[in-house]
Amino acid sequence: MCNDYDIIFVQEHWLAPFDLNCLDKIGKRMVCYASSAMDTAISHGCLKGRPFGGLALFVNSSYGLNIKLIKAVTRYIILKHGDTVFINVYLPSPQCEEVFAECLASILQDVNELQYCDIVFGGDLNVDFSVSDTFKRYVTKLRT
Repeated sequence: MCNDYDIIFVQEHWLAPFDLNCLDKIGKRMVCYASSAMDTAISHGCLKGRPFGGLALFVNSSYGLNIKLIKAVTRYIILKHGDTVFINVYLPSPQCEEVFAECLASILQDVNELQYCDIVFGGDLNVDFSVSDTFKRYVTKLRT
C-alpha cells in the first residue's frame, strides 16, 4: 500500500508508545504520524489481555515540510496539508455515548481553530450508517 498511495489511515495497530517507532520502518517513502491507546494499560504494570487501539497516518515523504501535525491523541490524529485537513479517528462503540460525544466535540474544537478548505475524515467510526440513531446523527451532522 505504501507504494501505491500517498496517504494511508490505520486504526488498531496495538502498539505501546515505546514501540511506535516500528511504524517508521514500514514504508521507505512514507512518514508516519502515530498515537497509542496503550498508555493507561501499560502504566498499571504488566499488560494483561490483548492489546487495543492505536492510530497512524502514513504520508508520502514528498509532502515533507508541507505537513503539519495538529494533534495526535488516543482516539484521533489531525494533520494539515495546505488547505486540507486529514482526520483519522477510532471512535468508541456507541455503548459509550458520553466518550463518543466527547471525542467528536474535541475534534470539532481542534478543527475550529484551523483555516482550511477541505476535510478528509476517515477511520473506524463504529457507526452503523444503515440504522438511524443518535451516533449516526452525531457523525453525519459534524459541521464547523
